[in-house]
Amino acid sequence: MALTEPLTLDSPPPDIGQIRHRVVCLHNGTGAVEWYSRQVAAYDAQTWENFDGAFLGATVTEDQLEEWVSGAAAALQDGGVTPVHLVASGRAAYATIVLAGRYPELVKSLILGDPEVDTSIEGYAHSLQLVQAPSLVIAAVPQADTDIAEPQSIAGGIDNGVFVIIENTAVPAHRTRADSFNEWATSFMNIAEGLHTFAEPEEDFRA
Repeated sequence: MALTEPLTLDSPPPDIGQIRHRVVCLHNGTGAVEWYSRQVAAYDAQTWENFDGAFLGATVTEDQLEEWVSGAAAALQDGGVTPVHLVASGRAAYATIVLAGRYPELVKSLILGDPEVDTSIEGYAHSLQLVQAPSLVIAAVPQADTDIAEPQSIAGGIDNGVFVIIENTAVPAHRTRADSFNEWATSFMNIAEGLHTFAEPEEDFRA
């Protein structure tokens, strides 16, 4: 698949109001509330972690991925009104991408922070193509020569993906520069809600 050049923004759009849909932060492993503590506070977000399921390592098996995606999707379906905004970081990012492609009705937007993805995994490019939700990829750039090819390729592989860098900060940006990360994410989620509201005027919001 030929990747398209993602839209790269220099500053967040203006905040246009309160987020109306649920925000759910998906985590790889345990400790989700602590890992996303600044996002929980900023968006009144919920968290999900696969505490009794598959941990996604550097090399992900098909069974691990299936267990993680199925578990997260079931939690979203059981947890309240959908679609929701999904936030994921690190190794949880690829499984979240797969979830968004497989269950588009559950996802309002994707916010992917410093994604760690094995781009050689079978079906990687196709998984990106299946994502329908507006998607924002945020990458921390500690130094001027930091390689951003991987997160940029994710944004480029998703239709209308948007790519943002936060300079002079360590990974993960959602913790080291939480204020900047949250400003970008909030603005993007508001824009995504505006797009969906225009297309679906009868849609219900969070309970």
